[in-house]
Amino acid sequence: IIGSNRAGIFLHLMPIFSTILAILIFKEKFMAYGVIIFVLLIVLAPHIGLALLSFGTIWSFSYFPDAYTLNHYKEIFETSNFIKNTFLYCSIAAFIDVLLGVLISYIVIRTSIKWREFLDYTAMAALAIPGLALGIGYLRTFYQFNLPFTNQPLASWWFIIVIALTIRRLPYALRACNAALTQISVYLEESAEVLSATRYVILKKIVVPLMLAGILAGFITSFATATVELSATIMLVSNDIDAPLSYAIYAYMQTAAGRGPGAALGVIAVVIVGIGTYVSQRIIERKQNEKLINLN
Repeated sequence: IIGSNRAGIFLHLMPIFSTILAILIFKEKFMAYGVIIFVLLIVLAPHIGLALLSFGTIWSFSYFPDAYTLNHYKEIFETSNFIKNTFLYCSIAAFIDVLLGVLISYIVIRTSIKWREFLDYTAMAALAIPGLALGIGYLRTFYQFNLPFTNQPLASWWFIIVIALTIRRLPYALRACNAALTQISVYLEESAEVLSATRYVILKKIVVPLMLAGILAGFITSFATATVELSATIMLVSNDIDAPLSYAIYAYMQTAAGRGPGAALGVIAVVIVGIGTYVSQRIIERKQNEKLINLN
């Protein structure tokens, strides 16, 4: 996206930035802050290049774009459904993930059903399967079945993309739900059973409300990471109308004229993931602080 000739300027300026900040601002030893700033610039260099490309008009062999514009962002918001599709697909996938995560966590942790560990291993298997292989598998499996009334292959239906995103991000929601459930005392459920409460009532009135913070963190994590999933969805997009954000970035970047809008979509994806990560971390920290307060 940015190329070596465009990211190189930031690498060359790292010693200069480190020296200025360490000597003039921090008044501390150079090495400590120099290492920190060096690492930060290494990490942020692609993001800076992506942002500049999204605002730039022409960027060839110079260190910075020749001019700047907002037309790239205007184009993607006015002429595409990629962002709307992404929010729709990822919201449905994340909701299914947390629903399955709660059920699987409860079965694995709170019941004594035989082979329940195998259910946990199966749900986590998506981490071991490449997304491209998963997409090819869904394409091959559902292509021979047709949708009713339309006579179109089932693999061309947009909901297949949702299913792929659900499977790919299920481990994230499952681990969040597992962590939330293990923090709930089993004595609360046993007390409810003594009062003749059914498993359904216990799950609805006790377990789920106490797991709410973990469920919300799992939902946000699954949603945010699903927005940039490309390897599985690239095989399942049958037309541009149903394409999500990640596929749009890939398609735009195939042409020189589309690199500006593609970079703009990339910036939006980075913002979504960043906000999702921050909110998820804040929820977890708040839950931990509440737990410490209750212990004190």
